[in-house]
Amino acid sequence: MWWKRLWARQKKTLQDPVEFDAWNNFVMNSQPADHDKAGSKYAAALAKTFMNGANSGGINSFLTNYWEQSGAETLSALNAMGTSEAAEQFDKVLTGLGVPVPASTQQDRWELLEKYWSEGLNAYDILTDEADKELTRLLEQHVEENKVFYLNFE
Repeated sequence: MWWKRLWARQKKTLQDPVEFDAWNNFVMNSQPADHDKAGSKYAAALAKTFMNGANSGGINSFLTNYWEQSGAETLSALNAMGTSEAAEQFDKVLTGLGVPVPASTQQDRWELLEKYWSEGLNAYDILTDEADKELTRLLEQHVEENKVFYLNFE
């Protein structure tokens, strides 16, 4: 379960206040719009947003709630982070939809998903445990590599 990993992560970071602050600044404050689209911080912020959305209601929920992000851009960010499991699962959803998923308005995204989401995609809707573990590990690694940046990020 993703929440058990989150609790384990919080217990670990409570032992290191610097790591705790860097991680919390990343999780709570870092949004894709804060970063240059060509950089690793953008990819990490978008991957974090994907993980949060997918764990809070599934990939369909992520697509519904984060309509300002295109499917291709999100997939690119997941690949840039090295998240093969999550990227593969998300790609199956995008391929299954059969149409591009551009950044759009909330209403347009809703209508797209209403029209093209099929029951067969429900099998890929919930982020797998493997994908979640991989995302968590790679995001932790990213924050560790950019600790000074995230310590000062607010």
